[in-house]
Amino acid sequence: MRIFIVGCGKIGQTLARELVAEAHDVTVVDTDEQVLANIANTLDVICFTGNGASFLALRDAGAESADLVVAVTESDEVNMLCCLTAHKLGAKHTVARVRNPEYFDQLYFLKEDLGLSMVINPELTAAQEIARILRIPSAARVELFAKGRAELVSFRLPPESPILGIPLSQLPQKLGVRVLFCAVDRAGEVSIPDGTFRLCAGDRVYLTGATEEIGEAFRRMGMVSSRVRDVIIAGGGRITYYLANSLTKAGMRVKIVERNEARAEELGSLLPRCTVLCGSMADHELLLEEGLASADAFVALTGLDEGNILAAMYAASSGARKVIAKVNNRNLTRLVQDSSLESAISPREITANRIVAYVRSVNASLESSNVESLFQIVGGKVEVLEFRAGREGAYLRVPFKDLRLRPGTLIACLVRNGKAIIPGGTDRIEPRGGVLVVTRDHRLTALEDILAEE
Repeated sequence: MRIFIVGCGKIGQTLARELVAEAHDVTVVDTDEQVLANIANTLDVICFTGNGASFLALRDAGAESADLVVAVTESDEVNMLCCLTAHKLGAKHTVARVRNPEYFDQLYFLKEDLGLSMVINPELTAAQEIARILRIPSAARVELFAKGRAELVSFRLPPESPILGIPLSQLPQKLGVRVLFCAVDRAGEVSIPDGTFRLCAGDRVYLTGATEEIGEAFRRMGMVSSRVRDVIIAGGGRITYYLANSLTKAGMRVKIVERNEARAEELGSLLPRCTVLCGSMADHELLLEEGLASADAFVALTGLDEGNILAAMYAASSGARKVIAKVNNRNLTRLVQDSSLESAISPREITANRIVAYVRSVNASLESSNVESLFQIVGGKVEVLEFRAGREGAYLRVPFKDLRLRPGTLIACLVRNGKAIIPGGTDRIEPRGGVLVVTRDHRLTALEDILAEE
């Protein structure tokens, strides 16, 4: 596909890297020549200096022939105008990053007029993911698939777990629920396990199943935590606004610590059901006075990754039951995974994943099956893709025990008649059914790609 990325900030660069890796023809547009020079030295992209909202700039860059234009500048207004202009020029699809809550709410009514194919709000999607994690405190990450019917959760296996050393093929019977252990990270070595695989203490495990089955599986594994009721959030940005709104609606008590006095006052008026304090997350005495040691959860959402990591680790050592930190820097990911901090959220990575999934779905639109969603796990080493099966294909109606899959690929879940099903050897993919695939192969764009080569 021919893809234009307007805006070469953190998300733009991450997205460019992902799309180039998938062999797309990528053009990046930005007003900063130095930023473009740096990108040109590291990625095989075409660079164009100009204002992405300008008709002349987009025309000169050749946006009229684009399959997709993605606008991810720092300005919502520029992103929306860029997509409108690109659409008028002839671009087939457009995606805009829109962060302002007022604009985002209105775009449901204006998408068609603006020519928008997709609108994404990084802060809102990050807040939604954090809220899902707080619903299952024992999990480090929670991702929804099949319109909320299925979940993929990750967690660290404790030394006292009753499932240690048992072959995975025996666990459904032992647990009494139909769930699937679809990936394991053991000291940096990633496995897509088969039925003979045995879990060890300290493994980071990725589990999928129907939403109601996941909760029961955690109870059977002895990993149930009491419901989160008291949450302390450090930082008063947009993620905090969305998250606090969601948590208070769910009946949780929320305290927000924001160092900027004007922003603290603004949040106090926007979130009347929250307690908003003016202070720093580095002020440990303040945090302890506000109940950090007995808090059910602490979430660090400031703009400084290192500060978020340190604050979350301090909260964990002080007694907070669940800690989550916003970490955008990829270089810090391994540090986080090797520490006591289990849950790290990257709005940049979440946004890039959503857009890449959309690119794949557009790219496969003429094929018999489409990618409906995409999620990367284990630091991007493994992908989880949700497909919609076509009406024809060699993979259809073949019992899984007879289906030869590509190495490093696993069918984790089926969605049929509105229900999520963990497949067994006699199950099969039916036409137009949903299929959740876990793979180490980043080249999958269609359901046919899961089959082993002859």
